[in-house]
Amino acid sequence: MDESDGEPTDDDGVYRVQHELGGERSLSTTVVMAVADVAGVSPADIPEQLYDVVDPEALDSLFGPKESGAPRKGGRLSFSLYGHHVTVRGNGVVTVQSGLARIKQNGGNLLVVGSVPDSVLDTASSLLLGETAVGRTRVFALHDRDVATARRRLSLARSSGENAHVVDYHTGARSATASAAAEVGPTVDRVTGDLDDLRDAVVDVVERLDDERRFDPAELRLCFDSLRPVVDDHDETAVEAFLAPICEAVEAASGMGHYVLPVAYDSPAVQSIAGTFDAVVELRAGDFGPEQRWHLRAADHTTGWFDL
Repeated sequence: MDESDGEPTDDDGVYRVQHELGGERSLSTTVVMAVADVAGVSPADIPEQLYDVVDPEALDSLFGPKESGAPRKGGRLSFSLYGHHVTVRGNGVVTVQSGLARIKQNGGNLLVVGSVPDSVLDTASSLLLGETAVGRTRVFALHDRDVATARRRLSLARSSGENAHVVDYHTGARSATASAAAEVGPTVDRVTGDLDDLRDAVVDVVERLDDERRFDPAELRLCFDSLRPVVDDHDETAVEAFLAPICEAVEAASGMGHYVLPVAYDSPAVQSIAGTFDAVVELRAGDFGPEQRWHLRAADHTTGWFDL
């Protein structure tokens, strides 16, 4: 493979290009061209400059040959450019993966927002629950929603509810009815009490399932719906104390969690907790169907609008 060639691998979808160390092309140029290839744009169309995130001259010299002409061995440097995670290694291999794809593959915690109809939320949530064919384990934490919400989204994901678990929270005492217990579908645990009880129940389920199975990255999917009563009825400190242990449990299980807050992206409620999450997925109805755009925290990048 020459210095201009790059290709994604079949196993992880990461774009790789071999830079010719000591060649005519600079390493910084190879990096920018690789990111442009993955993004599907020309290098000139990337609004963010490389020198905004790393010193190009330092990058070239860091991995360039020694003064003796001998190649440098080992070492790696990672940074974000135009919403993409870039890693440069001492052997000249440059890898690029979009921040969006990286989260979907490796897991993380996402805040899903937007003043949109429930049908749009259902579609977005079902997509984030992942493909049923690959054996996902799904956990639903329902607050101000009923079990029918979980069943509806599982159906959209073409699942009857196998390997699905529901934490159904109610502030008042309520027991499962005989008819609900008899239904085929996800395992349902009714939880009453205060917000701490809900948090502990969700963490316990995630940790128990991970102990039983030891999940692969993004195999476990969590849906929390809705955060609306949490942010409406509690201050920022209480909300952070509630969310942090759940997010940490999902991360420890290499899972992907999404948390639904059906209000506008620029609302104070969203902005007050956005920093807790790896990305905020913003939804809108759109002129030709529902659309989404991702606000990626680590990459400090916002994608354009694209179809849901």
